[in-house]
Amino acid sequence: MSKNRKVDNKSAIKKTSQDIPEELQEIEEDLTNYNPEIFKGVPQKKKVEILHSLSVVSIQHRSHSGPLPDPETLIKYNSVIPNGADRIMKMAENQQAHRISIENRVVASQSAQSKLGQVFGLIIGLVGIGCGTFLAATGEPTIGGIIAGGTVVSLVSVFVIGKSAQRKSLEE
Repeated sequence: MSKNRKVDNKSAIKKTSQDIPEELQEIEEDLTNYNPEIFKGVPQKKKVEILHSLSVVSIQHRSHSGPLPDPETLIKYNSVIPNGADRIMKMAENQQAHRISIENRVVASQSAQSKLGQVFGLIIGLVGIGCGTFLAATGEPTIGGIIAGGTVVSLVSVFVIGKSAQRKSLEE
């Protein structure tokens, strides 16, 4: 007499899991959930060996973002290199001080360049308007008006374009 019995996959796993140490059962469940036929045809002894080797092999992936390592890594540096964590902190502090000094020099340079540009613009404007006025007073009003007017229009357009570019740069 043969009886047809439906074997539940999970109950079969539980029956064979009794021979597997408790700490390895979670690994087996994860693998079996991932691929139910992964241990199909594998003898129980070999299955325990595979699970044990998987529990021994520990794969870790760490990700860190920032200028300094995480505290655990700093502690490890300290154990390998005398005062390693302190040296790394000093290096980060020196780098930050260096960056700040460069930024200060850049800002000061840009400010000086801007002032110099304004001074030269004033000189060019005064010379252009002065020459145009001189020419208009000496009997050449058309040429004097073109030179003086052209100077004023040029300086105003450079100022407006410069402010527009500066505003765009600040937005970026």
